[in-house]
Amino acid sequence: MDEDSRLEDNRLIDSYLDGGDDSALEELVIKYRREVYLIAYRMAGDMEEAKDITQKALISAVAKLRDFKKKSSFKTWLYRITVNAALNHMRGNAYKTVELCETVQSGDEGVVSCLMRKEQAQSLKVLLVALPPRQRLSVVLRVYEGLSLAETAAVMGCSEGAVKSHYHSAIKKLKTAMAATKTGKDL
Repeated sequence: MDEDSRLEDNRLIDSYLDGGDDSALEELVIKYRREVYLIAYRMAGDMEEAKDITQKALISAVAKLRDFKKKSSFKTWLYRITVNAALNHMRGNAYKTVELCETVQSGDEGVVSCLMRKEQAQSLKVLLVALPPRQRLSVVLRVYEGLSLAETAAVMGCSEGAVKSHYHSAIKKLKTAMAATKTGKDL
């Protein structure tokens, strides 16, 4: 995250907390709601569950905004709240995997190759959701969100070494599972 964005986030927070500027809060929510949703979706693997988690995370963040100490970036702080909301939600809802239906669109590529790519993506999505929560989170934050090792550790509330361990274990499991899927073996 660049320093300008961090300063702008802090300005918006101050404007809301000190001046009661609701539009500043709205701007922050609009700026981050898509990223919050994507983390929630990648953690839950279901669009409706992700919407619920997103709403819980954003409501929680607004309620706790006065507690934000600005030691980390607002984005990192919000990601941590999102991760906690996702984990709590999944624990409370007897977490289940829901298959998502996608339409196949054929552009320049053939229908068969498009179907194969979508099938691989769906397999990866299912395998990702099956990972233990901390391993899944390390992959989501590092790969999908592009966070650095230090940022991922801050969001996960652990050391950089623990992030590396979770991440490498997850990648190893995903590679093994994808190889087994290709050969038709059950895990």
